[in-house]
Amino acid sequence: MLSLVMRSATLTLATLLAACAGPGAEAQRPFAESGVIEGFYGTPWSHQDRLDVLRFMDRVGLASYYYAPKDDPYHRSRWREPYPQQQERQLAELAATAQASGVAFVYAVSPGGSMVYSDSVDYARLMRKLHAVAALGVTRFALFLDDVPPSLEHAADRAAFQTLAEAHANLINRLHSDLAESGASLSVTPTTYTDAWGDREYLRQLGELAAPDVPFFWTGVDVAAPEITARQAREWGELIGRQPLVWDNYPVNDYARWRPFLGPVSARAADLGTAVAGILSNPMNEAHASMLPLATLAAYAHDPGAYDPALALDTALTQLYGTAGAQLVRPFVELYGDYGWDENLFEPLFIPGAPIDVAATEAGIAQLEAALAGMDSAAAGNPALAALAEDLQPFVTRTSERLRQLLSDPRYERRGGRLELRTARLRARKVAAGAIEIDGDVGEWPESGWRRLGRERGPEGRPPRFAVGHDGEHFFLALRVPETAPAPLGGDRVGEGSHLALVIAGDMETRRDFLTPEDLVVMVAAPGETRPARALTRSMPFEGFMAKFLADNRALTFSEFLLSTFGAEPAARVAEMAEDLLYAARRTESGYALELALPVGNRGQLALNLTVAAAASGRRAVHAYPTPSYPANPATFVLINLSGEPARR
Repeated sequence: MLSLVMRSATLTLATLLAACAGPGAEAQRPFAESGVIEGFYGTPWSHQDRLDVLRFMDRVGLASYYYAPKDDPYHRSRWREPYPQQQERQLAELAATAQASGVAFVYAVSPGGSMVYSDSVDYARLMRKLHAVAALGVTRFALFLDDVPPSLEHAADRAAFQTLAEAHANLINRLHSDLAESGASLSVTPTTYTDAWGDREYLRQLGELAAPDVPFFWTGVDVAAPEITARQAREWGELIGRQPLVWDNYPVNDYARWRPFLGPVSARAADLGTAVAGILSNPMNEAHASMLPLATLAAYAHDPGAYDPALALDTALTQLYGTAGAQLVRPFVELYGDYGWDENLFEPLFIPGAPIDVAATEAGIAQLEAALAGMDSAAAGNPALAALAEDLQPFVTRTSERLRQLLSDPRYERRGGRLELRTARLRARKVAAGAIEIDGDVGEWPESGWRRLGRERGPEGRPPRFAVGHDGEHFFLALRVPETAPAPLGGDRVGEGSHLALVIAGDMETRRDFLTPEDLVVMVAAPGETRPARALTRSMPFEGFMAKFLADNRALTFSEFLLSTFGAEPAARVAEMAEDLLYAARRTESGYALELALPVGNRGQLALNLTVAAAASGRRAVHAYPTPSYPANPATFVLINLSGEPARR
């Protein structure tokens, strides 16, 4: 029903969106390709959502749809397996609907997490998968190698290839050649796909070795880029030896599930089409809410030179929901029309750090609730509005509930009209100089000083415990972990095995929710049967997308990807701690014990986060202090009093 009603206005919406691009737009189509990539993490769209989006794309003039939901197991983790019959039938219907709608259906597969690139059997499985999809009427394919290990993981691959780029180029060229025999095409997302991080030499080599007519995706200067310019695209194109295909991570919200993004496409250059092979948008988990910003993408792609974001938004609102419906949607656009790199009214509810303006937040929630009530009343005669309201309702409910939770949370306090996070405080036990020997024997620590670490029980049924002390010169930490078979990993993989992670904020005067080189990360791999404990010290200077994405991440451990990609030498003010770190660990009957000492000089206090990860017997548990724990957000760290004076921040 929804699709039929929406399709009835095809000519009107297409015509008016073209008008947003100004006169002469029909003669100016600088983008060879424009469309949608269903490439987000989290719950994929439903089959009906996809059918609705394909018909919507026909209406607004977006011509390519990439099927690539990260959490479709047959796209990614179970790529070797054929689709079950029901899902195969659905793919066939999607391909047929796309063809009837004038939309190119592109099937993407993401095997890089487990594929042995040199294995002919694995390659045969991949081709068998693609041939099965081709039999459904699909002639365009994509190979996604994003968010996979940045090095050769398998011994057979290390023997066959000198570099990851060589392995990927070999796979790309074989696929490209084999698909071309049946008239099918290939596009690729390389492992390095943004200016913000990754191996540039990998890209240079991949660009030189891969077939030149295979386009590569690029997200811009960041994963979610504030702007995308022709100059940036040309620089990237020179690196990869071809014009990039823009993967625009707007309006995707898988990294900010507390909110939708409803504003128009903005800050994409008027001349971008001269430097890229096309532009594809990664949408939200909410398909119908995505249609509003996607309609503005269509207007931009039609003629970027004359594109007016405000006009495109107004036109899309009216044509999607009618004049009266547009007015009901506007409060949502006003409150969620900003971008991921901006500060939103509701953001402090979900990313701890900034004070919460209670009155403004309550007023904003009330405004959205009133708009939803109006949308519900009008839904009977407006199916598009009904579908949008269904997508938006959970955000309003979640935001309202979150405010109520924080108002009654003892970790938050009212100061005037603001709600602020209280800083947790802990006093370190004063010990005599020389009283603590860093040897892994924690017997000299009095039992009264031990605290439970976190709320969860460990693999052994008991939580780890910790104690802290100082002697006027050093900060001491002792740890007892009941993990009889820890799984320690070395190198930059420490964070994926059993380990301790201690993050110390170097600058406590600046209230911030992201890590900089002023902060020290100390990681110690647990001792194994034959491997002693090993320490790794880093600073993690997060910026842009990663800073915001990690600021509300409770489950964070410093993985190999984070350490190898963002790890840097600590700044001078914390480098001495890293250089003079002392630590020792030993196995015990119930697990292991660990001690460390950091020189702190005459500091009166430290702000820190403490995490212990247990990875024994295939099970993983993370214990942290304070709780809940945000290891990449210094605004949430506990203050350790070293001076005996009242702790402050």
